[in-house]
Amino acid sequence: MDAVKKLVEMLDDSSPRKRIAAAVVLAELGSRDPAVVSRLMTMAADPIDAIAEPAIDALGQLKIVKAMPVLLDALSRGREMQQHAREAIGALGPDALEAMQARMETATPEERAMLGQMLPAVGGKASFELTIDGLKDQTWDAANKVTLSVRQEMRDAPDSERKVMKTQIEKFLAKKRTVEDEIALRAALKMLGFLELPDGADTLMTYMSTKYPFMVRVEATTALRFAMARGPSKKALRKLMELLGDADQMVVRAARDSLTVLKIGVEFADELAELCSAQDAAVALWAIGHLGGLASESKLAAKTLQPVARSHDRARCEAAAKVLIGLPGGDSLLVEALADAEEEVGAQVLADALAPLASKLQKKDVKKLLAAGEKNLKKSLAVARKQLEPVRSADADAWGEVLRDATKALAKKDPARAEAISQMLGRSAVATTDDRFGMAVQQLMHGSLDPHPRARLRDPALAALEKLHGEGFAISSHLAKDKKLTDEARYYVGVHFAEKPKFEHKNLGAEILESVIAKGKGKIAKAAKNKMKLLGL
Repeated sequence: MDAVKKLVEMLDDSSPRKRIAAAVVLAELGSRDPAVVSRLMTMAADPIDAIAEPAIDALGQLKIVKAMPVLLDALSRGREMQQHAREAIGALGPDALEAMQARMETATPEERAMLGQMLPAVGGKASFELTIDGLKDQTWDAANKVTLSVRQEMRDAPDSERKVMKTQIEKFLAKKRTVEDEIALRAALKMLGFLELPDGADTLMTYMSTKYPFMVRVEATTALRFAMARGPSKKALRKLMELLGDADQMVVRAARDSLTVLKIGVEFADELAELCSAQDAAVALWAIGHLGGLASESKLAAKTLQPVARSHDRARCEAAAKVLIGLPGGDSLLVEALADAEEEVGAQVLADALAPLASKLQKKDVKKLLAAGEKNLKKSLAVARKQLEPVRSADADAWGEVLRDATKALAKKDPARAEAISQMLGRSAVATTDDRFGMAVQQLMHGSLDPHPRARLRDPALAALEKLHGEGFAISSHLAKDKKLTDEARYYVGVHFAEKPKFEHKNLGAEILESVIAKGKGKIAKAAKNKMKLLGL
């Protein structure tokens, strides 16, 4: 008996195994005998998937176009059956298109969506036209699946085919019905991006206009990154950067995401620097990060980050400072930024960033910070303090001298500022005994001068004077010479020391009280006399 005839008979056998085996063998033999085709089509419609699957595979392998109805019916069955049917229809190529088109005319939206996903696999110009036309009146989920299937099929397509597809998509986009169907419009724009043709960028940019719904703009903005996959144009990059200032946050995010994956050269350093001050903090931090990527190869990019590092926004300052400190010569870049700082926040961030490196700063950098700090001591004490912080570690003596000179210079012009500087110096490790005495005098001038013993216990000025006395500092003569002090303040100090149990303290107290008595006959002088008598001095 003829082998093919025997296999055909096996297709009608009651044993499922024999039927399945016969279908597989006939497909391998390539038999397109009418009896074979007829029985395979019957078998493909079998309600048992295990029997229908090999028949469907065989019909696809044999490229039986007239089996399209049964193959299309199989698409409505389970997921595995759908996959077998898809592969079989795809194997038929453009010959399957006519049957698919006819089915789409009467199909439900769900069936149309499924057929649309299969059309790219069929191939051919007419197939692609039918694919994009099938985007109309679909849900986004269904239309998106079609776009993804198109992308899968066009991965290996030559540019000549892609250009034809681009023309087809642009014609579809130009139709009034497409413009009115937001989902179809978005899906078509997505497909245009997937073509990865630079020529498609201009079309995509027209749909970024505010006259379109924001989701259309988002889709066009996202698609642009794919269209520019071979290298972005300056026009496209500038357009995306413009969108970073858009009122719609979804559009801004899409633009930022697209820019993140595209290569932006040093020529855009100025634009990126401008974005560092954007109202949207996320955009600003993105721009800072991108400039940081360019800074290692461009001094210009590094320079543009210095104003950001000394600005008023802490997050941006910290991001910029972190980039600068990681660059070769980063300490000098931070010093330059700190020297030019006018905002306290920026100055603080820069000073903190320089703190670990302060002791190793170059002399020219120390000199630069000294000059800037000295100038700002007369204008902005908060900024000056931060500018001088690194100097304190690098050259403490120079730091102290600058504060000392500023205190003297401002004593009459701006006593409040001079006092603040004096306090800063007096608390430092480089303070001289004169510096510390000056700070104690200022504390006395602002103190309550309450002579009660409990009140005096908490007075830092008296504690400082006690320490100075122990170091051999001539407290009495300095108190007498200081014109800023009142007799009441001297009396207060004299009483404090005079009541101490130690002889040297009592003796100092007596000297101070005697100086108060010698100055006049007022109430304070009288009180000093009475205190001396009371204490037996």
